[in-house]
Amino acid sequence: MKSSGIPVYRDEAPSTANYPYIIYEFVNEQHKRASNKVLYDMPLYQIAFITKGVESELKPLKDAFNKNGISYERFEAYPYDENDDTVIQFITYVRCIK
Repeated sequence: MKSSGIPVYRDEAPSTANYPYIIYEFVNEQHKRASNKVLYDMPLYQIAFITKGVESELKPLKDAFNKNGISYERFEAYPYDENDDTVIQFITYVRCIK
């Protein structure tokens, strides 16, 4: 996400952050098991792109995901109140394997 050139924050952005920016948050975790042992932890993260703009601003983030082979779900848009501004929050989810 950092390679997109857009500021990235975990869980919340500081009130001084300029739009657009990205916030990622842990959602849940699955496990890949075999022989009653956990082989892989697979955390799911919500990725929120916060902007006062439009969906075309997602291009650098999508390009970064695609360039690095990161599978992501479709983006959905929601109006959102952030620091007393009404902005758009574009949300997707990414499952990682570690």
